[in-house]
Amino acid sequence: MSREHQRRLRVFLVGTEFFRGYGGIQYVNRLLVDALSEFAVRTPLRLDTFSYMDGPEHFPARMAGDACVRWHGGERSRRRLAWRLAKKLASEQPHFVLFTHVSLLPLVGAVRALCPAARVALLAHGTEVWQPLAGRIARCLAHVDSLVAPSAFTAQKLADVQGISPERITVIPHGLDPDWVRESTGISVACAPESGSSGPLLLSVTRLSRADREGKGIDLVLQALPAVVAQFPNLHYRVVGGGGDLQRLAELVRSLGFEGRTELPGARRSDVLQQSYAHADVFVLPTQVEGFGIVFLEAMYHRLPIVAVHAAAAPEVVEDGVTGILVSPGRADQLAAALIALLSNEDRRHAMGEAGRRRVEQMYCFEHFAARWERWLVAQVPEALYVARQLSAFTAARAAAGAA
Repeated sequence: MSREHQRRLRVFLVGTEFFRGYGGIQYVNRLLVDALSEFAVRTPLRLDTFSYMDGPEHFPARMAGDACVRWHGGERSRRRLAWRLAKKLASEQPHFVLFTHVSLLPLVGAVRALCPAARVALLAHGTEVWQPLAGRIARCLAHVDSLVAPSAFTAQKLADVQGISPERITVIPHGLDPDWVRESTGISVACAPESGSSGPLLLSVTRLSRADREGKGIDLVLQALPAVVAQFPNLHYRVVGGGGDLQRLAELVRSLGFEGRTELPGARRSDVLQQSYAHADVFVLPTQVEGFGIVFLEAMYHRLPIVAVHAAAAPEVVEDGVTGILVSPGRADQLAAALIALLSNEDRRHAMGEAGRRRVEQMYCFEHFAARWERWLVAQVPEALYVARQLSAFTAARAAAGAA
């Protein structure tokens, strides 16, 4: 191992997927890579990123020239991922290993065997840790030094359900992707809505999976629509997102007679999604299964008032009465009343939208996300960071003296 290599802080990031898909976990994984790459500008750092699902073709060309980041694809093979991780653990001896999904915890054994001095951490997102873990994964969880949760709700679940000591858990909220923020610049609300509707537009953005059918709350919005339509006959509702439940929802919309006012366009490109946010009047998602809720941030950044429920992490992101209205879970009548109240009062919608935009800009931009992770990482491996920074400064001083 070269002296140049030895003085770097060595971090391994191990995730299920980074670039092959576009769900919330992939979103956060990509943000972590960007945050650690930015950290490397100020601290000598080598980041090895391991992905179970991604192959070489999925890694972005923009990062190919980054000397601080190396990519290792598992190409959907757990055996290949385990072999590549073990090989690098033995040769690189990282200071820190972060797993970004609980399903990867069986690999902790390789870390402990091949690199016993490394600190090991887990990022827990939401529902995957809200129920008791069992078997090998539960046993491996005991060998993790520290855990990160995106919300106090998920942190409490880790403590109550998994028996994790609260001292081992840190809450680090998610943030907005800076690329997404840049794309939002210049989006015009003056453009005609894709649907051609001249009435108010409600918007939901979510993954439409069968597993989350009850929790996401789209059925509840459809139950609330008749009361809202009675007040706003030209109302239009758009649900953006793909998944295995899309066909069932389309059939439900037809059975309710809402085909003319409800769109289910499936998953959309980012620029098209930005237009949907820009055209909407209210964002509604009565989900009960959000470990954080990045879509709330996206809607608030577009100055949309939110209608959600008092459940899971939503109250931590949406400030009731300030950036939106929170109703009781499962109450279609309350949901309809909240939507009617907002659609009836343009000034209130505007005030909540502006408050939401300020909240994101003050708390949930990428720089906030990156700073939180940097502070946490410094606390995890302070000795390694100190050595890396001191040796780097010493080398720079010697080089400057030699040049003089």
